[in-house]
Amino acid sequence: MSEAITVLSPTAHVAVREASAAARPSSLAGLRPGILENRKANARTLMEAMVEGLRGRVELGELTVGSKPVAGPPAESTVASLREGADFLLIGSCD
Repeated sequence: MSEAITVLSPTAHVAVREASAAARPSSLAGLRPGILENRKANARTLMEAMVEGLRGRVELGELTVGSKPVAGPPAESTVASLREGADFLLIGSCD
């Protein structure tokens, strides 16, 4: 006698959206940096340190910081804030 085995997949529906990469600036000088961090320990600290490292090499504008949930996209208001306040973004996470 054999029993049926049910296999469950932990993957969710994956939505794929095509997009073109943004044009790279010839220099970061004068541009406003932005950070999108996911609230994990030290994520913001690490990315702020990276921005400060860049400031040691080129003059940058004001920093804009946005946060998103660990397991989800940023709110539309966060995207709008970053879009309006930053010319380039650092996006990452840490543990």
